[in-house]
Amino acid sequence: MDYTVSLARYAKGKLAIRCPSIDGWKTRAARLAGAIARGRYTGREGAYIMSPTAAAKFERLFLEGWDARVITLELEPPQQAAA
Repeated sequence: MDYTVSLARYAKGKLAIRCPSIDGWKTRAARLAGAIARGRYTGREGAYIMSPTAAAKFERLFLEGWDARVITLELEPPQQAAA
């Protein structure tokens, strides 16, 4: 499982995106969620907090293969397969 989406416990009307990592490094889902949420991560919930619209955008971009840079939060388009 790359990420889970649930209702945020402490932010009314928001969703919590959790992106677990098995090795301690940020996953592609975590990088993308951080970019979409503009760094709104809460340690209290262990998740990125965002609106339902932003969560839908996150899921769409993740399924399309988008990524984000860790420091600048710039979105990177999907890598094209070499022909």
